[in-house]
Amino acid sequence: MQRKKSKMTYLLTSVVAGTALFLWSGASFAGTPTLGTDCGTTAASVGSDTAGKVTIGTPDPLLPYTGTCTLTFGTPYPNAPACTAMNETNGGGYPAPAGARTTQTTLTLGSTVGWAAGDVIAYSCTDY
Repeated sequence: MQRKKSKMTYLLTSVVAGTALFLWSGASFAGTPTLGTDCGTTAASVGSDTAGKVTIGTPDPLLPYTGTCTLTFGTPYPNAPACTAMNETNGGGYPAPAGARTTQTTLTLGSTVGWAAGDVIAYSCTDY
């Protein structure tokens, strides 16, 4: 009888731990970033605070061109996350790395040569 009780305890512990892990991971992916005006007038994004893609829009003629695109995280990180980014389309050329600077609330993507309208920038962020 004791053996059945320990199997049941193990099963319940596994279910509780699995549920907690599922809820924790879902909370960390809950945020959806918003794009800044420096991303262009027709910019779009898909994904989450953790990973996604941004399609660069047409530069706004009323704003200075900065060669950056700022995403504001939907859910602030406890620490500034470690992020990487890649310009997948690069104006029709080969993919090229993009700069990524973070704070707890923003990810600023940058390029020393600038963006072309329609470039797709993929990003991935990890909290620590």
